[in-house]
Amino acid sequence: MTSLKSALVLGASRGIGRQIAITLSRNGYSVIVASKTVESTDKLPGSIHSVVKEIEQDGGVAFPVQCDCRSEGDIQNAVRVAIERFGRIDAAVYNAGAILWKPVLQTSLKRFDLMIDVNVRGAYCLVQEAVPRMLEQKHGRLVLVAPPIYNRFFKGKTPYSVSKVGMTILAKGLAHEIHATGVSISTLWPATVIRAHVTDVMNVPASHMRTPDIFADAVCRIVDEPSDKLNGGVLIDEDYLRSEGVTSFTKYRCDPDVEPPRMMPEVFPDLSVREEHVGMDLNNNNGSGGASSGADGTSRQSKL
Repeated sequence: MTSLKSALVLGASRGIGRQIAITLSRNGYSVIVASKTVESTDKLPGSIHSVVKEIEQDGGVAFPVQCDCRSEGDIQNAVRVAIERFGRIDAAVYNAGAILWKPVLQTSLKRFDLMIDVNVRGAYCLVQEAVPRMLEQKHGRLVLVAPPIYNRFFKGKTPYSVSKVGMTILAKGLAHEIHATGVSISTLWPATVIRAHVTDVMNVPASHMRTPDIFADAVCRIVDEPSDKLNGGVLIDEDYLRSEGVTSFTKYRCDPDVEPPRMMPEVFPDLSVREEHVGMDLNNNNGSGGASSGADGTSRQSKL
């Protein structure tokens, strides 16, 4: 157990997840580095052990946990180890992901199931395990790597979109349930392509990418936010950092002479409706108004 704040990062063996773990460590967190990969290879470089070694060589505190995010037991174990090692979980980041950008008729049910299991089901499992501990602490921050919801995102990759947008819906919905508890959840997505192992394999030009540091810096600021203003927030790394006063992004360029093109829209649709706070009682609970108890013990109204 340490006096540092503690973080659990799922999907932390390489790329964005590795950088999130390292950046959190440099900013006062002890880190559980959780991922499926336990051995680095030429084909798939990076492992939980190599990331922990980097953190420790930098003077930080970290511990590796093998975690296949398709396994409920593995995620439960990662949360358990975090509590046992560090006494609490101040931040939990779900960066694990399965990706296949193909249309519906070119995506087998097996591949669809994989994306559902790793992306939305794994995130759901983390939430169910971590949130009760955070509620007991009356403090905690969760970040899911998931996109805003808008029509263009679905095109050509509908099966993948189902699994990723499901994570965004999870965050938006849970935010209502944990309102004013000291616990908050947000999603984060990059404005540009971020360099990772897959971009190296695909030979994406450096001029089209930023380093993972921008995403990790945004995560660090989100989990360090003392208020609950980001609860339910669907955030873009660059836009969020700009809102926090960051004005220069040149240090994040992969090509120091070229600012990479933005891949995300500038403005996103507002998902709220005029009748946001008007609901229909679907529970028929003898005039009880369809009320149920939220995570903070307050009444919640079932709404259509």
